[in-house]
Amino acid sequence: MTVVDSKAVAHFRGHSCRDLYKAIFDADAPEQLVRQLPPQALFMVVKSVGLASAAELISMASLEQCRLLSDFDLWSGDSLNEAALWEWLALTDEVESLELLQKLVKFVDLKLLAILFGKYIEVKIFDEPTEQPPGEGFHTPDRGATWIGIKTEDPDKHFLLARLLALIFESSAELFYQLISIVTVATASMLEEESFQERMKRLAAEGVPEPEVAAAIHAPYSMADARSEFASASQRGVVEDIRSIEPLIYEARTSRLFADLVRDVADRDALEMEFTYIMNGAIVRWGVDFTNHELVLELAEKVKGAINIGLEKMEKGDNVSVLQAYERLGLGKLYRLGLTELMALRTKARKMPLDGVGALQETDPVLFSVLACAREAFPVMPIFLANDGSVEQEGGSLEAGHRPIDTAQGAETVVRLLDTIVTRVGKS
Repeated sequence: MTVVDSKAVAHFRGHSCRDLYKAIFDADAPEQLVRQLPPQALFMVVKSVGLASAAELISMASLEQCRLLSDFDLWSGDSLNEAALWEWLALTDEVESLELLQKLVKFVDLKLLAILFGKYIEVKIFDEPTEQPPGEGFHTPDRGATWIGIKTEDPDKHFLLARLLALIFESSAELFYQLISIVTVATASMLEEESFQERMKRLAAEGVPEPEVAAAIHAPYSMADARSEFASASQRGVVEDIRSIEPLIYEARTSRLFADLVRDVADRDALEMEFTYIMNGAIVRWGVDFTNHELVLELAEKVKGAINIGLEKMEKGDNVSVLQAYERLGLGKLYRLGLTELMALRTKARKMPLDGVGALQETDPVLFSVLACAREAFPVMPIFLANDGSVEQEGGSLEAGHRPIDTAQGAETVVRLLDTIVTRVGKS
């Protein structure tokens, strides 16, 4: 893990991705500041401006940062995102120099390039060099001992592959022969699985929990559990040794009590690290791609909403302050406390017999939308529904979309409306 210059990092405190991007290029030494950013924060900045627009940022980043940027960006679930890899191979065109491509060969997992080669190139190796190509479109880098045919009719992919192969051969003939031979001893699925497992280990070292750990972060936690732990005054667990990712915290909309906590807490660094860990666990648990900037920020709002509900339950139910609840329980248990209530709400919605519910779409679109939102993997509520149950319309129409359930009152309103649906459907 990169050693952090705390003075340099303090320059970024509280910034959104847009602000971070501006701050970097306003700095006297932008490269120094880029290299102090946690890779995940840098990745969020890259995704917010787009990979092509971030070529200069990537040029300034260290090889370790770039390796982790590719770990975040080149995967969709547990599969290689081939389209993203092509985009990275084209990135060097944005700076009109081969330096970025040379850099990519140093930091990217070469097994991913081998997968690409196995899919798109055909290799013919001869004991004796020959001047006669083995087929149309074949080229030789070594005077006829090895012939390479690129198997794609896409001119852009053909160019990118040809350029990459030439660069690798010129830089290291040994590496070139190693890469084109890998696919003869390992299948693409084997290479992909091995690469994925190595990626998970690297991300775990950066504070991205593996699936089993992410599941534990989301284990049920009741009000009785919270009261018992609060009364015991035991030392709460502390998340350490990870980098806080400020855009996760400060770019997404923040609920009131959570905002109060961030403002008033004495050790904000500890809070930021714990929230980062929870958020990364949520990204893994709910299957959100790190590459989808909007969905990541939307999930951050949902996580903050669940924490807000946990804080409300402690504040109103047991008459303790937000700071007291945090100091005794920590964000993780407050998140689980609020999430447990949301999961109960979801269970109620999903157990509801759907016979007769379909008619609600025409007869009562408000209730139909409430039910549909409550059945989501991470429950939400319609954007037109206020926490007190009132419905806001514009020009007689309901606004499309949803928002996080971020208050206890909002959760209670959804439960009450679900009960109304049960009653109404039961009478029909």
